[in-house]
Amino acid sequence: MSDEFEVRLATRADEPDVRELVGSVAMPGDVAIRFVREPDYFLGTTIMGDPCDVVVARRRGDGALAGVACRGEQDAYVGGEPTRVGYLGQIRIAPWARGRGLVTRGARLLRERTPPGTLSFGVIARENPRAARALVGPRLPAGLRVARVGGLTTCAVVLRPGRAPGGRTPPGQAGRGGIEVRPADAATLADALAFWEAHGPRRQFFPVTTAAGFADGATLRGLRPEHVQVAWRGGRVVGTMALWEQSAYKQDVVDAYGPTLRRLRPAFDLAARLWGARPLTPPGEAIALAFAARVCVADDDPGVMRALLRACSAAAEARGLAFLMLGLADDDPLLPVVRRRPHVTYRSDLIALSWTEDARARLDGRVPYVEIATL
Repeated sequence: MSDEFEVRLATRADEPDVRELVGSVAMPGDVAIRFVREPDYFLGTTIMGDPCDVVVARRRGDGALAGVACRGEQDAYVGGEPTRVGYLGQIRIAPWARGRGLVTRGARLLRERTPPGTLSFGVIARENPRAARALVGPRLPAGLRVARVGGLTTCAVVLRPGRAPGGRTPPGQAGRGGIEVRPADAATLADALAFWEAHGPRRQFFPVTTAAGFADGATLRGLRPEHVQVAWRGGRVVGTMALWEQSAYKQDVVDAYGPTLRRLRPAFDLAARLWGARPLTPPGEAIALAFAARVCVADDDPGVMRALLRACSAAAEARGLAFLMLGLADDDPLLPVVRRRPHVTYRSDLIALSWTEDARARLDGRVPYVEIATL
């Protein structure tokens, strides 16, 4: 078996085949989704980390692409301190190549590419049992040590792009609790950056963010300062939530609906139109969505969270989007605020990975935060 496949880092010549494989494998669930990466797979890897290694496995002889996986590195807060952490994900194996040792072969190469002592993390959808068996089962690949950190709930908040904008607090005016939410600009971005530096360490894995990340055009591809909603109270920043729309290089395409949703779809579509929302996306089409990113609220104030969610939803609705994707840990005190909005729920598990020590040795009791837009 070791001679059947060539496992190596991807090159530019591999890009068309990688993009085809990633876009053809549907993730199971009530809504089966294909994560398409048009027009260039490597455009999306820049937001996963620097560097971001893409590993490919090709069958010797005909060169057929059998599998792909990614390992990115990024700066995030671990135990309150800026730390270089890894991310392992986007594992896709062609149906004909499953069960043939590719996960172990790929893990060996990723281990060689990972600096000693690096703590990594990954996210496994609970509706994807194949990934769970490969990464959290009794036989872990290449000496990998894995520990579950906690659950992750992603809410696809239903938007109403067809409704009138009445009832919203006008920009520049304070709403309930004296909270004013307005987009950042070149002048106030420094205030948001300082807020993340002060409050981001309260969350495990919260990303370290710099002005250079907004300027380089790759780290935060498509995210600009004016997309960051900043909550102010008494002249101080008390929270942030960014609207990160990525359809220029990442698309979530509906592959199929499960039996229940297929049966309920006509009624849902009618109710959605009456409510001002968009009907369910037809199979084969991309879902009109954006991600809520850099969700950070001082003292976990639910009033600030509500104000930010209203502002971010309004900005998404102005773009005609159907869903705002917001992912928080199951024990995040801000999650109940999101759950009060009409939404569709996706559940995952956050895992810590290491090849050199107990994967949780450096983790304390801080609530984790994962930037789902970068996964």
